[in-house]
Amino acid sequence: MIRNNVELVDKWTLRFDEVTNNVYKVELIDKFGRQTETTDHNLDRAIETCISYAFDIEKQLGNSLNKFTYDLFKYFFEDEKLLVDNYSDKDFGSWTIEKNKKRIILDGRDLQLIFQSTTETSNWTDNFSTKLTDMTFEQINSLKDTFKNSN
Repeated sequence: MIRNNVELVDKWTLRFDEVTNNVYKVELIDKFGRQTETTDHNLDRAIETCISYAFDIEKQLGNSLNKFTYDLFKYFFEDEKLLVDNYSDKDFGSWTIEKNKKRIILDGRDLQLIFQSTTETSNWTDNFSTKLTDMTFEQINSLKDTFKNSN
């Protein structure tokens, strides 16, 4: 369920209004007043568009994306049954999100984002790895879809 006027991802607050029948104006505003905005008849798509703009802003400013990406994946997976879900400030902003035989890990010290999978008889295998600073929103969407569509 999408809630209005709440912090959606690290320090970015979601606001939306239905400006006409099934047309939504969506804004994400950070604590400094920077904002992203779009209008769309599909609320989920509009929110995702604003998140992608916020991601670009954070990246351009050179801000740490550790908490932002963690909150982003948590938002995407809010309806999933996660086995592991932890974020640690004391470990350089490292985090892990795990479901069944898939997991996404961020090594906060090295800023390495890794997507892994396993079978019953094998160890964890890296399926995708990139520096967080090189990551694109399209790659985040691809990881989201792969993670959600796993058993």
